[in-house]
Amino acid sequence: MTSSRLFYLGAALIFIYFGDSVYNTIFSNYLQDVHHASAGLRGFLEFPRELPGILSMFAAGLLFFLPDNKMGLVAGLIYFLGIITMTLPLASTSIYFLILIMVTASLGQHMLMVIVDAIVIHNSTPENRALRLGQTKALVNAAGLVGALYLWIKWKYFPGYISDFFVISAAIFIGSFFFLKSTDNKAAATPQKKSFKESIVMKKKYSRYYMLEIFFGARKQVFMTFAFWSMVAVFNEAPGYIGKLLLIAGILGVFFKPMVGKMIQKYGERKVLIFDSVIIVTICLFYAFSTHVFSAALAALVVSACFIIDNLMFATGAARSTFMARISEKPADITPSLYCGMALNHVVSIIAAVIGGIIWEATGTQLWVFLLTAGLAVISGYIASGIPDKEAPIKVESDPLLEKADAE
Repeated sequence: MTSSRLFYLGAALIFIYFGDSVYNTIFSNYLQDVHHASAGLRGFLEFPRELPGILSMFAAGLLFFLPDNKMGLVAGLIYFLGIITMTLPLASTSIYFLILIMVTASLGQHMLMVIVDAIVIHNSTPENRALRLGQTKALVNAAGLVGALYLWIKWKYFPGYISDFFVISAAIFIGSFFFLKSTDNKAAATPQKKSFKESIVMKKKYSRYYMLEIFFGARKQVFMTFAFWSMVAVFNEAPGYIGKLLLIAGILGVFFKPMVGKMIQKYGERKVLIFDSVIIVTICLFYAFSTHVFSAALAALVVSACFIIDNLMFATGAARSTFMARISEKPADITPSLYCGMALNHVVSIIAAVIGGIIWEATGTQLWVFLLTAGLAVISGYIASGIPDKEAPIKVESDPLLEKADAE
């Protein structure tokens, strides 16, 4: 990518993911403090919150006539609309209205997840895709670092959710427009899909990638829902404390996430994803048993450490994206296949959130939720073990984006 494209993409990521970090951090506390949600309701609410992960595949398909950078702008504005609406009084009094605007925000949020990777992949050569993805994820991490610092300071002196929603929406609105310049050459700014049908891709050749995404969906949801909920409901931690943990994760992630990109380049996706599975199994066991084998103070410390490591390990998602790009039959398959993978992992996410909430409420403990997740992580590692380290990408047609990048 050229320096100008990197600058604008970086600016978009910093603004948007600053807001995203603040939103994700305060959401569980907001539900508990304002809507007095139980563990069962918290798990159920992940159904409407994660449903846009499936719908985003079709939303992106309807925008097939737009190049990735303009699709990023549209996704950011949808996210902005959902967050700014949370400042309305009705959002704090009606759970049904909250669900409606939560779905809107989540649709934009999930569309952005894929668009960022797609922009990077389409503007990088196959040899440096993993490195570029690692670098962009480090920028996302740095934005989260600023968000965590903001929460730590802001909640110490000015507690309150409405002001946070205004700050979040402003950051997302500003950042969305930087996407327009994140792809500034003619080839990269041209849509690769000619119809809605071409924008929905599911092929047997990509089945291993889809399976990896499916099992990632369960692992992701347990962190996003029940790791955060453990901090709030089990250890009674305030947003400021969670912000401090994310601040630590952000500092470490600035160095760790580019390192993951280099690890993918050096060792291949298979070894990186197996390593990820081993770490996740270990973390889940600590989540499950910490309150049973440690004192309350030590358990809180152990779970806090797991929370940080868990956050860092999301960087290994770059290995799934580069694996998909490496086996794609043609460049036009990459973006819709990434959306398809996300849709599949969100089907599992929704199921995992609801079942996890039911299990937690029925047993009164987080133990079985995390033990089941550890089992799923073992299966995911087994699937990853079948990835050939040196599989060459199949080139059916030339990619003008890569040719342009090579020329630059």
